Amino acid sequence: MNSFATVTSSLRIGGMLLGYYLICPRKAWLSLRGLWMEQESDTVALGRLLDQTSYSRSEKHLHLEAETPDGHLLVGKLDRAQLRQGVLHETKKGRSCEEAHRWQVRFYLWLLRLNGVTRADGAAFTGQLDYPLLRRTEPVTLTAAQEGQLATWTRELQLLTQQHTPPARLTRRRFCQKCAFEDLCYA
Repeated sequence: MNSFATVTSSLRIGGMLLGYYLICPRKAWLSLRGLWMEQESDTVALGRLLDQTSYSRSEKHLHLEAETPDGHLLVGKLDRAQLRQGVLHETKKGRSCEEAHRWQVRFYLWLLRLNGVTRADGAAFTGQLDYPLLRRTEPVTLTAAQEGQLATWTRELQLLTQQHTPPARLTRRRFCQKCAFEDLCYA
């Protein structure tokens, strides 16, 4: 079996994969097949350094898992959480993919809801995007309609795993110039 074979049913859909899908389905498809080009990316290395140095270690990297009603395994790795305040944080370097960033945080909030996790007062957790280099934060919430959209996208990602050929390259290449996959797609 070659490396581009259909992904097995043990697919784990995570927030980063969802972000890839929203920006570029081709990038998500390649990643689903084990092609992770980010290890060579200076942009990703800078983002990791920013994550490691921006906030205290005691609030970092919480792991979440949940299963959708139709059986998809969902996973999340949170940058940090303020559990007493009920706020999940995602740290980003810049705003170029801001809408995908919002959906990644909503995805993590959805994982908490699927697990029945609430704040101590019974209210739902909220999210926050942190842009330390820009000295900016943005609150993120999750509505019922957005939960439905996340469920739709997880089903679409499951269908993407069954495609034998990658989706088409983007025609408007706004994000491609900084993407670790650019050479693979356009060289």
